[in-house]
Amino acid sequence: MTGTSPDSPDSVSPASISPVSVNPVSVDPHRLLLTSESGGGGVLLGQRCRQCQVCIFGPAIFCQACSSSDLELVQLSRQGALYSFTVVRVPPAGWPGKVPYTLGEVELPEGPHVLAEIIDCEPDRLELGMVMELALEQVAVAESNQGSGKGLGKVLAVYKWRPAEKPG
Repeated sequence: MTGTSPDSPDSVSPASISPVSVNPVSVDPHRLLLTSESGGGGVLLGQRCRQCQVCIFGPAIFCQACSSSDLELVQLSRQGALYSFTVVRVPPAGWPGKVPYTLGEVELPEGPHVLAEIIDCEPDRLELGMVMELALEQVAVAESNQGSGKGLGKVLAVYKWRPAEKPG
């Protein structure tokens, strides 16, 4: 599980919440389809334009290249090339993970770029162009119970990137 930042008001430890669901749910079902009940397997989802074949990560109403609305749902590759990365030292509000963390932009073979946290690798070991693979982590989050102050919780399956091979 990803650690929590004590400075984040929305962060919780897994022990401090009562799970609502036994199985993790996708952090975004329009972008990540879980393929196992345990939340350990999943695929990224996108849209492909039937007119020009351009792929888009996540949901879309029209093609970003040709403006056609003739789109089809596709599963995207689990691997891609590291296009860019940065170390985030000041996280967005509610960030449940450790700080600092590495945010990477990975270019998939189909064309889309996908931003996500990079895990299992120190930033000084990363190289642009290196092969990254999809990794799923489970993150416990709290949900407020309509102002009662009681923290009900759920576990999200979150997509991240890791090097496909250990950097040398």
